[in-house]
Amino acid sequence: MKSFMSGQIMASKKVMYLQFLGSAFIGMTLTLSPTFASAKEPVALVTEVTGTISPPLEAFTEIEAGASIDLGVNSRLDFLHYPTCQRVVAEGGKLSLTAENFRVNKGVIVDISKSECPQRVQLASNESGAGIAGVVLRGTSGKALAVSQRPRFLLLGTTAGQFKLLEILQGETSVIQMPLDGKPLIWPEAGMPLQPGDDYSVVLKGGDAETLQFPLQVSNQAKQQMPAIIHIEYSD
Repeated sequence: MKSFMSGQIMASKKVMYLQFLGSAFIGMTLTLSPTFASAKEPVALVTEVTGTISPPLEAFTEIEAGASIDLGVNSRLDFLHYPTCQRVVAEGGKLSLTAENFRVNKGVIVDISKSECPQRVQLASNESGAGIAGVVLRGTSGKALAVSQRPRFLLLGTTAGQFKLLEILQGETSVIQMPLDGKPLIWPEAGMPLQPGDDYSVVLKGGDAETLQFPLQVSNQAKQQMPAIIHIEYSD
């Protein structure tokens, strides 16, 4: 059983840097993604797997729209459905998920409940010639990833594994550094909460001095139940 707790672009051969200036990104494409409009857009986050399912899935991974998952006779899949902000436990049968809903054929929904909708930002690059032509930041706020004063983070995507450290800056001052291990990052119990503001940024650090930085906004919310999901898809 795998459980879920829960500016300016400067690009070189090994460095990608996104700097937030005021309310605009200079030299960067900033767009809002339609809510799960693409057939391949992730629509759910796996939180727990019990038994054997096909295709195999692990906790802390996403499920794309159009997916069909065989749960066998009595295997269970716990997941958070993004479009409806519901936590679901499905058992047995075949689970199908779309951009609008989900259903189980010849199985049962053991439990379903409303959940906090996670903030989700998608970082992607467009490569042109020898360098990176632009970076697309897709999210719900349009300017920055919004989190609580005691945030949680989850790094996903095909290139997420190359980043080993998440650092939060306020201005140019480092507030905290947390190692990345493929699981949600939980704010330390003894750590001081962040003060509300929009002068923060997240820095993801990888090997060979590779870094990725983007803006962060801290709200008045004291804490959050679900992690803010950072989905990374870019090429060097």
